[in-house]
Amino acid sequence: MDDVAAAMSGQQIVQHNMTTLLLGFKRRHKWRIAWLVAQWAARPDCIIELTTMHYNLLISTCSRTAPARALDIFATMKAPRDVVTHNTAMAAALNGGDPRRSLEIFDEMDRAAIEPSTISFNTAISACAKTADWETALQLFRRMEANNVERTTITYTGLINACAEGMQLDKAMALFTYMEVAGVPRNPITYAVVINACSRNGQWQLGLQLLQEMGRKGVQPDTVVFNAAISACEKGRDWETALQLMAQMRRHGVRMTAVTYGAGISACEKGRQWERALGLLHQMQETRIKPNTIVYSAAISACGSAGQWRTALQLFDEMEQNRIEQNTITYNAAIQACERGGEWREAIRVFEKMRAVDVPRDTITYNALVRACEKGGQWEQAFDFMRQMEMN
Repeated sequence: MDDVAAAMSGQQIVQHNMTTLLLGFKRRHKWRIAWLVAQWAARPDCIIELTTMHYNLLISTCSRTAPARALDIFATMKAPRDVVTHNTAMAAALNGGDPRRSLEIFDEMDRAAIEPSTISFNTAISACAKTADWETALQLFRRMEANNVERTTITYTGLINACAEGMQLDKAMALFTYMEVAGVPRNPITYAVVINACSRNGQWQLGLQLLQEMGRKGVQPDTVVFNAAISACEKGRDWETALQLMAQMRRHGVRMTAVTYGAGISACEKGRQWERALGLLHQMQETRIKPNTIVYSAAISACGSAGQWRTALQLFDEMEQNRIEQNTITYNAAIQACERGGEWREAIRVFEKMRAVDVPRDTITYNALVRACEKGGQWEQAFDFMRQMEMN
């Protein structure tokens, strides 16, 4: 802190220089220095009186990487706050995983008689989506119309997402349709949100139709859209279409991610195509995309569903060798693979390891163990696991 004060004093900083300096911090993402400057500005012996613009730059610099620091600056700033200040603080709260705080800051604008902008409303609607509060999001949307505030693609997409998170598919689809009537363009994120909404509500085929519609509308699908569509295939157990979409991504040079492969492998698992699931896992490794917990868990499940318990356990051991986290879902998949293969001893071995590393056990864990022991005629063991399940 004293070093910052000395540096500022030594450079004979003036208001204009301070603005240039803070802009430099923002462009270079120097949030730690920005935070120190904010603390220095709060000192009684500070030689510069920071303006609203200065504080806005400081909050913005910290907003994405250090959202808690950004909110601290917002809370302690000495200059008047304007709409940009509130917008940036709202974004910081969202980045920090606190959507309710974001909405509180929006409400503070009303109390301060500051007129919210399109960005203000968009951020508030996004916060509502995080809490599945579609009713508040819809109220904000209507308020924008009443106050003649421009509603953009981001506005509609955020509201559609809020409705989707609140399991209001009809409202989400109505808004999606109305965008065309209102002359508001749909972007890939809009389509991805709607396709995911369809999948979650059991309308996976409708989601795939929307992917086809994108081509007719001249909207180029990106990675996020393809991932949503492949996840829709998983919900519908349509592994063939999932693989076709992945091939389409490769042909068009669309970047594939761990999410892409995870969804594809899960689709193969649902369709009992364990060999194809393994093929995707190997393809993923060849393209140097690092498999994660979700990908391996899906591959283990695919092998287990097909009775390939040895392969499932090989994948399970491979995870440990590659230092990939093994969670409850992973262990359950491995135990279920052993159960389906009639290997009660292996099932117990995996369970003992699960307990040793303190991975949480759930009903699925114990039910798989009970079935494995029953198949092996180990009735006392099965009864013991039933008692453990009741205690947990």
